[in-house]
Amino acid sequence: MKKLSIKKLPLTPRGSTFDRKVGKLDWILFAILLIYALLIIYPFYNAFLISISPEEVYYNTKFLIWPKSIVFDNYLAVFENAQLIDGFKVTLMLLVVGTTYQLIFTVITGYALSRSKWLGKNFVMNMIIVTMFFGGGLVPYFKLIESIGLYDSLWVMIIPGAIDTYNMLLMRNYFASLPVEMEESAKIDGANDVQIFLKVYLPMSLPMLATVGLFFAVGNWNSWYNGMLFIVTAKYQPLQLVLRNIIATASSSIEVPGGLKTYGQGLTMAVTLVTILPMMCFYPFVQKYFVKGLVVGAVKG
Repeated sequence: MKKLSIKKLPLTPRGSTFDRKVGKLDWILFAILLIYALLIIYPFYNAFLISISPEEVYYNTKFLIWPKSIVFDNYLAVFENAQLIDGFKVTLMLLVVGTTYQLIFTVITGYALSRSKWLGKNFVMNMIIVTMFFGGGLVPYFKLIESIGLYDSLWVMIIPGAIDTYNMLLMRNYFASLPVEMEESAKIDGANDVQIFLKVYLPMSLPMLATVGLFFAVGNWNSWYNGMLFIVTAKYQPLQLVLRNIIATASSSIEVPGGLKTYGQGLTMAVTLVTILPMMCFYPFVQKYFVKGLVVGAVKG
């Protein structure tokens, strides 16, 4: 018999994107994306330049590109400010306790609403969805907070936000997209509803948990509105509210204990960078879970 000869195919077929030469259009797209990236990065870079520049350099230079002289008095003033330190402590508590508290209630509610029909499920679902479009107003909300004893308390920034409707719907859709056969198989093995939730569905929902947890973490880190409405004691104010007060009252020069040479705009930029840096460092580690969970949670309604 005649032997058949098999011709080896090239790893990169002609016309594929691997051996395609870089053309003019590629360079144009690269230049556009580079300019776009620089436009995004420059405000952060400019804020950093202002924070390390002396007052006379800032006011005498129309367009800062490179620091003419460097001082770190603004950052020293930030870390020596007792009110900012208290704000950091309050915000860290909101970040840890508030995110955990919100995540627990949101996940439990989303899981319950994703299960098969039970008495009152549609009524509870409709009542939760209504809160996305209608509210009682600020005055009734203020009176409610005052009547239950949360006024001027740290818990006023945690307890009222137990469940976020949008995040709860993401969790519900994610749990509903998982195979029902897993629940049936676990029941055959003798598992109850709590065991099924904790040992079967919860370990499979890590991407969605990371997504919702990131939403809550960013919201708690940037929280200031409830603090402005209900917090009177200065040491209970969150970091973003302290930053807002500094920006609102910043003048051309600020007296800081210790002989530090600071000015309003430089101190404002230093505080801004210090407050946004933790979230900027934290986000890349959960980005892959964030994208995956957001897409999967929004597929099935």
